Amino acid sequence: MRYFKFLFLLSVVSVSAQNYNYALDEKSVPDSQHPEVDSGPVRIIPLAFDWQNIPEDYSDSVWEIRYDFDLAGQTVILPENVTIRFNGGVLANGTVRGDESVIETKTEDQIFDALDLEGSFTTEYLKPQWFGAVMDGASDDREEFVETLAQAERISAKVLVDRDMFLDLEETGKKSIFLEDNTWIEGANDANIIINNLLSPAFYMALTKNITIKNVTFLYDQKYDATFGDSPESNTLNVAQVKAYLKRTKNIVFNSVNPVWRGPSSFRAMFSLEAAKDILFENVVLKAKGKTADTFIQWAVKLKEQHTPGQTVTKTSGHTDIPRNITLKNVTLDGVLMGIQGVVQGFTSDGLKSYRYSDVQSADGTNIGGTSYWMPPPHLIYFNTDDSDDYIISNIKILNTTDFGNYVGSKNVRKTHSGYCNSLKLVSNVVDVVVDNYKSYRRDGLADLGNITNGTFSNIYSESDSSTFDPTFGFIAMRFVNEINNCTFKNVVIKDVADTTAFYPIGGIHGDNIIMDNLQVNVNNLKAEIDGPFSIFGSNNTVKNSGLNITNHISISDYLGVIGLDSDTRNYGSDNHYEVNVKGWRKIDNNTLGKSIKLVFQNSSNPNSNYAKITDVNNAFVIEKIKNVKKETWTRTEEIQLGFGNIQYLDIEVPSNFEIGKVKIATLETLRSNIDVTLEVNSWDKGDIVLSAVSNDLGEVSKEVGLDADGAKQRVFLRADQDFQGKGKIKVEMELIRLTNTN
Repeated sequence: MRYFKFLFLLSVVSVSAQNYNYALDEKSVPDSQHPEVDSGPVRIIPLAFDWQNIPEDYSDSVWEIRYDFDLAGQTVILPENVTIRFNGGVLANGTVRGDESVIETKTEDQIFDALDLEGSFTTEYLKPQWFGAVMDGASDDREEFVETLAQAERISAKVLVDRDMFLDLEETGKKSIFLEDNTWIEGANDANIIINNLLSPAFYMALTKNITIKNVTFLYDQKYDATFGDSPESNTLNVAQVKAYLKRTKNIVFNSVNPVWRGPSSFRAMFSLEAAKDILFENVVLKAKGKTADTFIQWAVKLKEQHTPGQTVTKTSGHTDIPRNITLKNVTLDGVLMGIQGVVQGFTSDGLKSYRYSDVQSADGTNIGGTSYWMPPPHLIYFNTDDSDDYIISNIKILNTTDFGNYVGSKNVRKTHSGYCNSLKLVSNVVDVVVDNYKSYRRDGLADLGNITNGTFSNIYSESDSSTFDPTFGFIAMRFVNEINNCTFKNVVIKDVADTTAFYPIGGIHGDNIIMDNLQVNVNNLKAEIDGPFSIFGSNNTVKNSGLNITNHISISDYLGVIGLDSDTRNYGSDNHYEVNVKGWRKIDNNTLGKSIKLVFQNSSNPNSNYAKITDVNNAFVIEKIKNVKKETWTRTEEIQLGFGNIQYLDIEVPSNFEIGKVKIATLETLRSNIDVTLEVNSWDKGDIVLSAVSNDLGEVSKEVGLDADGAKQRVFLRADQDFQGKGKIKVEMELIRLTNTN
């Protein structure tokens, strides 16, 4: 309560209410702003009104409050269907019990002062200014807002914030606002709720349910110190605040123990949801007012385990629960470090947008991650079991998300690989998750995934920059930090925008029943000297319609693979099926088959059925493996402008151990008339072998050759029965095949 108006009454009137001739404003007529007056007459309530003896005929009418009334602690019981219309007056210091009553005001001024509402009201919204909030965006309206929430709870109304409002929440462990069951906070007129919490949450939802927050912007106006993580005093104050609330409202007795603790940094959250249920954020914006990383929201939403109501908690006993059925619709984060983190069962986000982000740091870009890394590496969404011994993450839907990845602050990063601030992190026992239409442009990468069962990841696009990190970190944009099973990845693009890529932007995966359908990996200059990026270690795994797309392949090691399976999978894996297209692989020729793609897929000791096919598009080189039999098909093409003489060698050669499957010879420009030309190959032990005749006229000749492999390289040439005389142009296409029983 900001102030208490000086209220006065006229001299005490000795006549009873039944005999008093109260005013009836017969001139009042219904208008479009106050349609309620259609239900009855308008009565102007005089200063001498006896609130304890209300005339019987005052039901079904409009009571106009033009004066200030001190109810002196009385409880006023309204007749049925009364509209209380405020026109300059205030009700104070008492209780008003409604009976299908309506609250109406023609002004934005205060209308209640130290007044409790109870009973039934059909008024949909209560406004903080009705309880004395200044609503200028600068004056502290916390006390009036808390009062508005309390009165709204009493009559099952919603709270409407339609003008900028400032809530001073900075004092550690003292000023957090605890939201109760059925709270509804709604904004209008693009109003901001300006807050400045620092070391304590702005809002708690502790063991509460059915809370809605919609159509409002929470504007963060604060600055943190990156060199200060926490102190015993700040921790004690925060624990005491939560403990007192749970004891007072949830009937929890803590016997030599404290409420569930999840580290001091989580106390910096704007919203702390502790075993809260059925929570909706709709069209909500969490935005930092400041422009530098040290003014950003440190933590947007914390999802936390907590002890359940009505119990005595000891060191050896105590039941807990976690947040459930949390929904975000069209939520925007702008200027946020850690976004949404914790443990939850039943979470749906649809339409989440993230703009500015960063890691903890000072204004000058130092102290990244906080001194001694007091802040865990932040992410947009980070779900894990959060040290819970009893709960997993389940039933997660993350839909239609755009992380614009507008990084603010120093270009430097933490000095360890744990400094990735990638967009999405789902780890440590996640069951039944759907991620669909997720776009991330964070330089730090797309995701860390691990310990996931039954996941669907579809329509995902990621652009990240591996040059952000020290190359020795082995930056991977999409990391699999632990086993996953029964997961599908469909229509996924992982793109590294760095000039040079030293490590593939997607890592190897351990697990079974994994499907990759149209997963595309895009890089610029590829310098990777390792196998990958399509490596799933396990059984019943499928890769199809997928590819590696390289702008320029500059790796120098021989025999590199795009599929690289571990020894266990090669020895024991079964029912694995890979089909991968590669574009932009380095050029191979007769003498550099070591530059071709290696396929180490299944060892000869493995009796199980597996299949792999890699198509090197640029080199027209296909490697296919069924069980442990490998087939390499190299289709070589060359155009030859005929010169002079009767023999002309091609650049094409047949490498050793390659058979010639078929040839296709197209005459692009006519040859001399009456000349006979053949395509031949020179075998070291069989001499010259004719493969096919060549057409003199425009046209094409195709022939199945089936020439067995030779142990040595073979030259290919055109032979004529007379001089070519520089006339004619021929295109030769040869299918070369090598079969190998591999280990």
